[in-house]
Amino acid sequence: MERTNEHTVVPAQAPPLAIPDAESARRVVARWLRTNIGDALYPAEPKFVEESFAWDVPVWFSTPKKPMAALVADIYVNAATGAFIGRPSQEDLAERLRRITADGE
Repeated sequence: MERTNEHTVVPAQAPPLAIPDAESARRVVARWLRTNIGDALYPAEPKFVEESFAWDVPVWFSTPKKPMAALVADIYVNAATGAFIGRPSQEDLAERLRRITADGE
C-alpha cells in the first residue's frame, strides 16, 4: 500500500468586519448621536482611513432651514471591531453646538 503525504490546505479567511461599509459606519454614528446628543447633528459621508483601518465620519449641525450649516466634529470608528476610536465627549459636543447656535443669533 502506498502512503502519500497529502495535506488539505485551507485558505485563511479574515474575520468579518463589524463595520464593512460607509453606510454601516454612518448608521452606527447616527444611532450614537440620536441616543446621546439629539437629532440636530447629521453624520455625512464616511471615508475609510487605511492607516488606522477606521471610518472617518464627519458630523454636521443641520436644521430644516440650514442643512449642513456647520461641521461639528469628526468621529472615527474601527472597521474591524466597531469601537469608537475617536470622538468628542457629550459635553464637548454640547459646547460646540452652543457656540455654533450662538454665532447664528
